[in-house]
Amino acid sequence: MNQLHVKYLLVGGGLAAGSAAEAIRRLDSNGSAMLIGQEVSRPYHRPYLSKGYLKGEITRTELSAEPVGWFAERDIALRTGRRVANIDVARHAAALDSGEEVAYDRLLLATGSLPKPLKVPGADLPNVFFLRNLHDADRLTNAIEKAKHEGKKHARGRGKATVVGAGPLGVELAATLTQLNIEVQLVSLHDRPWRKFAGEVTGKFITRYLEEHGVITRMNNRVDRFDGDGRVQHVRLADGTSIETDFVLVAIGTVANRDIVRGTIINAEKAILVDEHCRTSVADIFAAGDCCAIFDPLFGKHRAIPHWDHARYTGAIAGSNMAGGDESYNVVNVFDSHVFDIKMTAFGEGKLVSHRILRGTPTVDNPEMIEFGVAADGRLAQIIALGHSQDLRHLDEMMLKRFDVTGFEENLKDPSVPLPG
Repeated sequence: MNQLHVKYLLVGGGLAAGSAAEAIRRLDSNGSAMLIGQEVSRPYHRPYLSKGYLKGEITRTELSAEPVGWFAERDIALRTGRRVANIDVARHAAALDSGEEVAYDRLLLATGSLPKPLKVPGADLPNVFFLRNLHDADRLTNAIEKAKHEGKKHARGRGKATVVGAGPLGVELAATLTQLNIEVQLVSLHDRPWRKFAGEVTGKFITRYLEEHGVITRMNNRVDRFDGDGRVQHVRLADGTSIETDFVLVAIGTVANRDIVRGTIINAEKAILVDEHCRTSVADIFAAGDCCAIFDPLFGKHRAIPHWDHARYTGAIAGSNMAGGDESYNVVNVFDSHVFDIKMTAFGEGKLVSHRILRGTPTVDNPEMIEFGVAADGRLAQIIALGHSQDLRHLDEMMLKRFDVTGFEENLKDPSVPLPG
């Protein structure tokens, strides 16, 4: 078996690994480094896939996290289209699917996450799509174009799609497809979009907003099966409804890709467990991004946070510490989502919310509001802002302090009263 040796081995071709490479080179300009990614593309920004890339507003080159030549100029070996089959913790070695073996001094696991499958009859038909990577986006783009020219007729033209799942990705895809003049039906098990992290008022408003912009919503419903002659032509729902469709997009969540640690002594539950320094239970092995659950001192527990900003930040922490730094996780997690003309920004941990306080009353014409999620002890656990770009730094600071809203609740509700803290 061919064997190489590097000081830094980065497993994963996404933003977390790319951010780690940047951080390593800030502290160590000479240590040998290799990044191995299963995709053929170098690290890129995945959040744009569901928006600008599908709409043709962003090119493949503009998606890239680093310009062409960046890795070569910094003497980082870039191996794309390769998979690490397993790691030998005792021997400090990783075996590639090519038969090569790479020995390392320090290892980063940044293997990302995988889409949750929808386990119903017909889910394996060729026009059932997921959106996780560039290859998925290119296949979906072809399906969109085919549907617009040859698909089922609707009031605005041709092309009908069914989106299953009303989390952030499903809602974004419903908006993007509608903007591309595809008729969209959005199906969800839950009574409202964003059910796992937003309150009832926010979720119901997003339902109305989607409907005002042409999305057909089918909440509180379950897909029973996909029917068709070699391709999905009808989506059958549990309530008996049959939806005509040209293609289906499944966006019901993700699972951490942690298969690489099976059979090793690296601690993992649903995700790979790391401390606030992004170090696993093995001292010279780190993990970052969607594949890991980091210990968050702000909430005193391990948290899996599958979002772009988290991948970038934890990748930078891991890379710095691999190169001898002493960085720790000390920020509020945050993620953004765009739905037509609305920008949603969410901070913190929705699982700890005991009750919610609403600031402002959003309308379709003026969709501005803030939802404060309060924990049982009276401190903030989560904040969700629709719009309010001018307040985001203040909201981040309130969340970082875990501001105690006891005695301030009425003021929080009134948009005319300045935010406390």
